[in-house]
Amino acid sequence: MAGNADMIEAINLIQDHLFVSVFPALQRAGMAALNSDQRAAQAISDRYEGRRNALLAAATKINWPAYRPGGTFYALMKVPAGYTSEQFADLLLDQASVAVAPCNGFGAHGEGYVRIGLLVSEERLVEAVERVGQLNLF
Repeated sequence: MAGNADMIEAINLIQDHLFVSVFPALQRAGMAALNSDQRAAQAISDRYEGRRNALLAAATKINWPAYRPGGTFYALMKVPAGYTSEQFADLLLDQASVAVAPCNGFGAHGEGYVRIGLLVSEERLVEAVERVGQLNLF
């Protein structure tokens, strides 16, 4: 930026407070949450870990390669040869009634993968993988 030095300093200060710093009330709320009982957070983490493990175990049974996530609520699954991420996502929706997100939106390194959210029960995730297995693509 070019201009009056005092104005530039004032604009930088405003920008820091509006766009860079976290609102102090949110900072205090975060501190309170981190310093409080973590049982609820651990229960949620355990639930997602169980879902992830169930999905990956089912995928292993049909030889569907997956990227094992360490701390997310989704799993990245390899697309079989001959398909793009979008083609495979469409195929799963049309032929197996399984909704996944193509990962090509993440750039060149995302192409070749689809994303499955761990947002349903372990049973539903296993059922989805079993339906994908019936397509005999892996």
